[in-house]
Amino acid sequence: MKRKILLFAPLAFILPACSVPMNTAEFRQAAKSNAMLLTTESFEVNRPYGEVARAFREKAPECLSFKLGSATRNMLGGTSNPVYYAEAMQTVQVSNDKTELSFQVKYKNTLTSEPEGGSYHLVADAYRVGKNRTRVDVYRRTKVELLVEALKGWASGENPGCPDPAVFLSEQRF
Repeated sequence: MKRKILLFAPLAFILPACSVPMNTAEFRQAAKSNAMLLTTESFEVNRPYGEVARAFREKAPECLSFKLGSATRNMLGGTSNPVYYAEAMQTVQVSNDKTELSFQVKYKNTLTSEPEGGSYHLVADAYRVGKNRTRVDVYRRTKVELLVEALKGWASGENPGCPDPAVFLSEQRF
């Protein structure tokens, strides 16, 4: 009996670390505590907070709301309706003091529990740090550098366009 307890005891420490954040606050906390496959970073731009908030509000729906899937062939050789394996959504909340951009992906056939809208891949908070300066704190999964580069471009006023979802999601499914 003691052997079984000793064998499974490490799981008691591992399983809580693998829990899925169910909201943006839990996702931030998990990233801050260096949970597996999560990281944080921050940057500042020489641009007024209102312009950064406006850029996030305009670019996020354009670039971070999509479905990825593939068409399947039916028995007669024609194609059927697409079968989506991932659906992404974004949310932008703007106030006088903070703008929060969150990005979630809902995968088909996921075995773990996840929040409505899917698992969080990124949460970015923009804050005013001066008249013409804004700070952005990013909490994210690893391997979504393309998203961070897009955020930096949007925040700075450059227009890097939209990141290719097939590229940044290709390594995310686990």
